[in-house]
Amino acid sequence: MKHFMLLFVLLHTLALNCFAQPEVGRYDYWQPGVTLSFDMFTGDLPDSVETQNLLSRNIGHTIATGMWGVLDVPATKKGWKTMVEKAYFCAALDKKMSFWLVKDSTELKYAQLLWDVCEVAARMSRRNLDQLQQQAGGNGMISIMYVTSLNDGKEFGRDVSNSIMQRVIIPRNEEEYKSFREMVDQYLLELSQYATTQADIQRFVTDKPDEGYKMADKLQGDIKNRGKIRY
Repeated sequence: MKHFMLLFVLLHTLALNCFAQPEVGRYDYWQPGVTLSFDMFTGDLPDSVETQNLLSRNIGHTIATGMWGVLDVPATKKGWKTMVEKAYFCAALDKKMSFWLVKDSTELKYAQLLWDVCEVAARMSRRNLDQLQQQAGGNGMISIMYVTSLNDGKEFGRDVSNSIMQRVIIPRNEEEYKSFREMVDQYLLELSQYATTQADIQRFVTDKPDEGYKMADKLQGDIKNRGKIRY
């Protein structure tokens, strides 16, 4: 497991609902039609020993990516009578923690695949929460199911990313790459209505809830008892 983290310096939701205001220019957020480029990774390279260690395992880049999530709730008791909670999920890339050891088309397509997995994870969280809200209706359900839905997406992202590491990147298996690429593309298509929006991105960029809302002070736990999933 240690060598996975050398490749995936994964961001995760800080305390599930607490995060510092993003440093201007440090992060990129997944958006439709925007693909990775070499100049988006600005992190410092590791020392020569670690560089050789990574290259010996066919690891030519580190992409620091993961999901952010935040739950906003009505700021007043009166607001709870007419307003519904708002949950935001976002696939984020930390450019300062990402770097290339090898700049070629293979490394770029591997990084793009991992980046797209993160967006699928965010979409899964949105879909699951939306479906639960539609089934139950009323205020409060989003608060109850927010952490569970967040963890659903993060679990998918973590597990698929680790599988890509084992089955695609280290062995340089083109057939496995094609299989994962097709799977992720299918998910992106099926979950297109849950794509990251500018509203999701702006919530994290500004660190400000909409008028009449505040960030939730406390969160309901995961009903599947998974605790905190790091991704």
